[in-house]
Amino acid sequence: MGRWTARQVLAAMPRERRVEAIRAFWDDPRLRRADRIAALEPWLRARGMRAAFLDRLPRARRAELMADTALPEDTAHQVLMSWHLVRRRPLLERFLDLLGIEHDEGVIEHAFEPPAAEDVSRAIDTLRQEFDAEDVETYLRTLTASDPVSWAAVAERIEDPGT
Repeated sequence: MGRWTARQVLAAMPRERRVEAIRAFWDDPRLRRADRIAALEPWLRARGMRAAFLDRLPRARRAELMADTALPEDTAHQVLMSWHLVRRRPLLERFLDLLGIEHDEGVIEHAFEPPAAEDVSRAIDTLRQEFDAEDVETYLRTLTASDPVSWAAVAERIEDPGT
């Protein structure tokens, strides 16, 4: 599977990493409460919940509750972005540096030319040597979920679960 959705990426993560990713979503300093609630609105509505219910829950319980249910695509995407930026930033920065893509602490702020497949392959090989294999695969899947056109060369190098 070369092309992933954010929901598929999150579902493929072991439960303890999903919980960690959701905790990162709640800890992400870039997000305000209103941003989080907006991202969660479809999920809350589908469960007949209100934001105040989540506000009253301890953070750990919020993450556990969310990890055990399928999140909407936009919410899953935000959870993955928060996890990478809050908990896995060095991996993002290293990959973008290897590709010569300008970024601000792992955040790409300007349009960029999709990197050549050979450069992507070399950068992925380096990541696989320097970082946890599961983190690398999750990051690569997240890239293809967020922008399949710019990261088409990444999709060719993703390892399927169980291989």
